[in-house]
Amino acid sequence: MPQAILPILTNILVAAMFIGAFLVTAHTYPMVRRARWFALAFAFGVIEPLAGLAIWLGGNVAVLQTIGFASFLTALVTMALAMSHYHKRRPMWASAALILICGCLWRVATIEAPRDTVWYQLSFQSWFTFGAILCTVAMKRHAPPSLLNRCLVGVSVVMALHFPLKAAFAIWLGTGATERDYAGTIYAAISQASSGLLTIAAGLLVIASFLHSVVRASQTEALSDPLTGLPNRRALDRWLDVAQSADTHTALSIAIIDVDHFKRFNDRFGHAVGDEVLRKVAACLERNRPSAGHAARIGGEEFVLLLPLDQRAAFLACESMRLAIEQLDYADADLITVSIGMATMKAGEATGDLLRRADRALYRAKAAGRDRCEIDAADGEVARQIAPPALKLVPRR
Repeated sequence: MPQAILPILTNILVAAMFIGAFLVTAHTYPMVRRARWFALAFAFGVIEPLAGLAIWLGGNVAVLQTIGFASFLTALVTMALAMSHYHKRRPMWASAALILICGCLWRVATIEAPRDTVWYQLSFQSWFTFGAILCTVAMKRHAPPSLLNRCLVGVSVVMALHFPLKAAFAIWLGTGATERDYAGTIYAAISQASSGLLTIAAGLLVIASFLHSVVRASQTEALSDPLTGLPNRRALDRWLDVAQSADTHTALSIAIIDVDHFKRFNDRFGHAVGDEVLRKVAACLERNRPSAGHAARIGGEEFVLLLPLDQRAAFLACESMRLAIEQLDYADADLITVSIGMATMKAGEATGDLLRRADRALYRAKAAGRDRCEIDAADGEVARQIAPPALKLVPRR
């Protein structure tokens, strides 16, 4: 058996395994369904070793040569398109089409050319080099910066460099008198093995990138409220843990915001309208919060603001929020108001106690008639010394 047959069979098996892995991943995790593009690239790629095997078994040399060349070049440019599509960027269709069409025309024009010349080997490998360069450019331009993507770029660069090196080895070691003799040469074994190793490296990195995306999406989903898109109670707890371990000299205030009479509102207008109100309130909080602050929905009609502000600044921010929410338009509902309870962290205070004080202030705001912001009474004189903010409600038009 020719010495290159085993590497050829190995490459066929590896490519088939990656095709299956990409398709299963795309089917299992909808957020990476674009993995099917990579399955398509590897499907084109597996045709090349199959064509080489068919030539050795006695198939039509000219036809199989052309098919093998075109399929491998198509695999490279499809890989570049897949990378752009996966990252939701516009693929470089024109460049891919130009490389593919020109390469195929070259293959047809040189099908009878002598294979042991320098110009032939260099031009033969140059088209694959162009395809690998297109992959590199696509990843460099469209993939977000990360260790995995840098490794993918590195593998793509190595692949682009290894094609000219293959031309040099082909000239040095020889590729056989005919295409059927190719499988019995040392060069064929080296060529198939090197291409196979780089294919495995690229495929594993792509799968690792898929898994990274799945984990990141799962983490985001676990920390997000599905209705409003705001961070949820779990995210708030993480922020509070970070705040607890941070510099105690940094000011921190917490405000709990409750939509007034929301149950009665839901009963009157329906849950669909109620959900839309919660989404609008959430968007208003996210839009108007201080840049260093955080907004979260902790359940039902309750939201939380985490503000790295002292008491006076935090109170003004909460009043601004309250008035902004009151100005929102609801096509199918009445005016919405909110009650806010606020507390500012004391030296050495636990964040759990701070949250309880803010909740206590919220009950005071409700008891005082709602549609207002109250500061926890434990803050004593400081709370009473804060002058009402110079803010007013501008009538809606």
